[in-house]
Amino acid sequence: MSALLVAAAAAVLAAGAPVSLEPRPPPPSAVKATAATVTQAAPVPAAAPARFRILKDGKWGYIDAAGRVVIAPRFARAADFSEGLAAVLDGKTFGYVDPSGAMVLVPPYPPERYLHRPFLGGRAVVTVGGRDGAIDRGGRLVIPARFDSIEDFSEGYALACDEEGCGWIDQAGSRRLGPAGMGGTPMRGGVATGWMAMGMGRKRAFLFRLGVGGLPEEYEETGNHAEGLVPIRLDRVWGYADSQGRPAIPLQFAWAGDFSEGLAPAREDRVKCGYIDRTGAFVIGERFRECRPFSEGLARVDLAGESDAPKVAFIDRTGKVVITGGEVDPPFDTALDFANGLAAVAQGGSVSTVGPEAPTGPRLGYVDRTGRYVWKPTR
Repeated sequence: MSALLVAAAAAVLAAGAPVSLEPRPPPPSAVKATAATVTQAAPVPAAAPARFRILKDGKWGYIDAAGRVVIAPRFARAADFSEGLAAVLDGKTFGYVDPSGAMVLVPPYPPERYLHRPFLGGRAVVTVGGRDGAIDRGGRLVIPARFDSIEDFSEGYALACDEEGCGWIDQAGSRRLGPAGMGGTPMRGGVATGWMAMGMGRKRAFLFRLGVGGLPEEYEETGNHAEGLVPIRLDRVWGYADSQGRPAIPLQFAWAGDFSEGLAPAREDRVKCGYIDRTGAFVIGERFRECRPFSEGLARVDLAGESDAPKVAFIDRTGKVVITGGEVDPPFDTALDFANGLAAVAQGGSVSTVGPEAPTGPRLGYVDRTGRYVWKPTR
């Protein structure tokens, strides 16, 4: 982004005024979908049943929360379900399946990488002619492909970048908040962070609030807004601001994470972490090497000492260790947070590396809240 645009952005931020930029017409390369090329997708179910990816004998399928196979492994590639749909490669067809495994949407555009992007807020980002746009659940290109990039939607808004810079667009593709010249964070609770510059380990980060625009305070870094609070860093020290950008928890931490279920991970000495409440007081002491936010009443932690190998575990809200990866049978090395009653776990590598392509390195499994396997690690 030009120096002139950066200066203008800074002036807007200082004024705290909202920014609205009218969308430009799509380039000639932006191809529109037609009804003949799209398989219509069903509406989002009121309560879509949970589905979890499994990998067996090099093919992807899905289980339910009880560990029953509900979509037999047959896909060469498969992603997680989102809003009742999952992107897959079935034979030579890239599309979306519903919780029964039926192919319900085949967009007329090939995926940018391994698979189509997930549906979030009724929109999935697609690339057409080298530019990004978005389709609805019927496969119609409802946001013309005119952006350099669009991040996934969150709360009806997505961070999008074009020649004029970056900002947040709505589900129609209109710019509603910005500018954020160097990118930013997803919308959470109506608040997002925009970065205006980066370098020498520091950022110029500003909070943006729906209906208000850019808030005046400037930070080096922020986390995600959650439960009315957002982690902020100034002079390398972390604290929290509220939804209006006002100080809420004093700057006192070496690191501070996002709030979830009333608690947030934090650390004072850069070595051990624990969990604080909304007053900034530690309610679970600093005795873990790594701490993740709480999800469904449990938080993922690393029990290892400073020089030990990682020891993944889950704790409850009292700080009690309720699942230890190395003590279940078979043991697991890494895990993701709980979602829909289960946590994805892996042997032989990080769960995050179990991508949609098959085969993969780590063995993927799932445990329930008691640490019992509903699906033992396979690949």
